[in-house]
Amino acid sequence: MLLSDKSYGSLWETPDWALLGTLNGSVGYDSNLTLERGGPSAVEIIANPVLALERHNSDTSFDVIGGVTETEFADSNLPFESDFSFGANYSYPKADNTDPKGLVIIPIFEASASWVRSSQPNEFLGARVPYDLTTLMADGYVTLTGKLGIRGTGELQSYTYNSTALNDTYLGQGSVGLAYSETSDTQVSLNLGTVIGHSIPNDPVNTVSNVRGTEIDVTARIQGQVTDKITGSAYGGFGSVRYTGGYATSTDLPVAGADLTWGIDTRRTLALGAYTGEVYSPNGEASESSHAFVSFTDVIINEWELDVLTGPERFEYGRQVSLRTDEGWNSSVGFAYSPSKRFRVSLSLDYYYQTSTVTAFKYAHEILTLGASYQF
Repeated sequence: MLLSDKSYGSLWETPDWALLGTLNGSVGYDSNLTLERGGPSAVEIIANPVLALERHNSDTSFDVIGGVTETEFADSNLPFESDFSFGANYSYPKADNTDPKGLVIIPIFEASASWVRSSQPNEFLGARVPYDLTTLMADGYVTLTGKLGIRGTGELQSYTYNSTALNDTYLGQGSVGLAYSETSDTQVSLNLGTVIGHSIPNDPVNTVSNVRGTEIDVTARIQGQVTDKITGSAYGGFGSVRYTGGYATSTDLPVAGADLTWGIDTRRTLALGAYTGEVYSPNGEASESSHAFVSFTDVIINEWELDVLTGPERFEYGRQVSLRTDEGWNSSVGFAYSPSKRFRVSLSLDYYYQTSTVTAFKYAHEILTLGASYQF
């Protein structure tokens, strides 16, 4: 802690670039390592070094980030885990910048790419399953007139699992919309979007889970500076989904979401998120999902910070007929102490409880974590 106040450098730096390092570490207790009813518990010891190459002194934001997470389950028979992540982000102008009046700047173009190799608990199997997740995303805006333009988005995702009991899932989605900006910090748009997915079983015998899905939706969206103190985005509309392959069905459903942040004052922030739509589950079943949360951040005194989050979620799984419905509630509370910009200590408690129409999927999950982070 004494050293953190005296160290202001980076691993490598020029006027335009900087290479930064962050070392994160934590020790904690996880009550349910496999997300199953009566799953095993353990003390977790985690180390997570991260390197980041960042662009400085430019209207363009660009960074490349890579890290590894090493996890030891101290008092269980689970093996040592090594997880890896790599990502790159680009935006113009800088998405986290504000103009001289303090208003949010909406990027004209932004793109990102990421890859994660990890082992996470899977409630369908009641085990920790290795998987790879690759994501590509791009968002751009072209001006037609002073206030009117076209905004387009695209995203590709690939989930591949190291288990014959689960399916590899590939998703591609995109949208194009007519956008109107009365001011530089607020944009309203009407969008036509599509989502195309394919769920491919790792077990070739499981042909019923080889499913293709196509969704068409129409949504209206507002993003940027919604009011003087509220920023974020909100959208709503309707979608039509059609599945073919191992099973065939179609459905119409509402599509909506919001991610809003209210800056109450310089010390307190309230955030709200809510989403509903349809996605693939890892075993190829169609899942209608909805979830919401409310979070509150308060810089109590000087370097002390309080974070609280709570909210429900609901998943309906089915193939033409309903197979099961899960309902859960997620809550967390955390305290953090940051004596400098480079050093941070935190204590957090996360709690999740799920009920289900199928008894095997009812479970509780608590995680108590004491962590520290140092940037050099």
